[in-house]
Amino acid sequence: MKFRKKRVGAVALALAVLTACGTTSAERLDITLDEGIKMALENNYTIEESGADLDSAYWGLREARRNGGPTVSWNSTAYRVGGKSYEGWNHNALYGNQFSFSMPLYSGGKIENNIEAAEMGLSGAELDLERTKQTIRSTVSGDYYYILKCRSEVEVYQESVNNLQAHLDNVNAKLRAGVVAQKDVLSSEVSLAEEKQNLVTKINDLRVAIATFNNDVGLPMETETTPKEELKYEPYNFTLPECDDYALIHRPDLFQKMYNLKQKKAEMEAAKSGMRPKLDAGVSRNIGGSSAFKTDSVSSDSWTAGVSLSWDIFDSGITSAQVNKKKAAVHRAEAELMDKVNSVRLDVRTEYLNMRAAEENIGTMREALEKAQEDYRIEVVRYNAGVGTNLEVMDAQDKLVSAKGDFINALYKYNYSKASLDTAMGVPVDLDIEPYRQVIEKSEVKGE
Repeated sequence: MKFRKKRVGAVALALAVLTACGTTSAERLDITLDEGIKMALENNYTIEESGADLDSAYWGLREARRNGGPTVSWNSTAYRVGGKSYEGWNHNALYGNQFSFSMPLYSGGKIENNIEAAEMGLSGAELDLERTKQTIRSTVSGDYYYILKCRSEVEVYQESVNNLQAHLDNVNAKLRAGVVAQKDVLSSEVSLAEEKQNLVTKINDLRVAIATFNNDVGLPMETETTPKEELKYEPYNFTLPECDDYALIHRPDLFQKMYNLKQKKAEMEAAKSGMRPKLDAGVSRNIGGSSAFKTDSVSSDSWTAGVSLSWDIFDSGITSAQVNKKKAAVHRAEAELMDKVNSVRLDVRTEYLNMRAAEENIGTMREALEKAQEDYRIEVVRYNAGVGTNLEVMDAQDKLVSAKGDFINALYKYNYSKASLDTAMGVPVDLDIEPYRQVIEKSEVKGE
């Protein structure tokens, strides 16, 4: 049950992965998205924090259950004695031992409801851990897709620099032949310099993106991580209502709010136990005398066995105030649950619409890219034939770079939104949500 046991050797696992890939912290690591997610789930400290909360909830349940069991105690005393009361004693020491056994028979519902509250708390912690894993998966996916985006942009600008360099060489040749003016050379050089600057910026963006990914998956930030995949379009076939319905029966944080409400109700019932009587069973044995465990003192030799009943008939309204405080917590939990339902639906709708908008842009930008490529080809041919201008080539080149960037951005947004939609829907990482949903459904049938 200990979450920490699941993480023992996480660092060793990361090193094993690096060794298997043939890399060190300063070398190159080729990695897929699934491999990155797996590493993050093993090494991310946010998951460890949620795991510690799960451990705490587990031991809280153990504590609540043990409160209904028996208690055995031993109390021992040793005194040096004197005075008239002890005149005639052959010893000047007095020892005493008390052994007692007690067990609650009826707590007014406090023990039972505290156990239920702890069970709900444990289930909530399990759901919270799963949601944390889903969030980490979404974060790593976003990091990975951003690396792909930045890498594609570097390729675009590198190609643009190459095209502009080739064009500048062509312009210089035409200048030497006396068929173009010096102005064409200067403008071409300016465009090439600007594009080189843009390329440097994109390379830096890629390096930052890789460092961010490395940090989130638990790799040394200086690792030269290289994704094995490319940005691509894969159709998404589910409708918005289907996604919405799926989220309402799979989002772990939504069910966590449901369990939190049940926990608060159980805590309120436990508080009501202060208005009811308590019944305990107990057995005790006392011995005492002039040496340890000796019973030569008649007054200290005794035993008792029986039950005790206690009932706080009037406590100045303390219990009533505690119950009302718990009622307020229940009302808050109910409001949080309704707010979470609305939040889940909004999350799903937002990510779904973002994905569909990006999907539509992919088609639009693909057409624009094809036209920009053809326009650039035509302008280069026209310039080489002496019927086009240098400005027209530069303009066509800028539009081509812009069209490629727009197409890459549409692919990135589509893949990023799909990953975010999975998170909004609560697509599981490890935890099967079905048993938790069944508990809620059964309690609703019982009217709890």
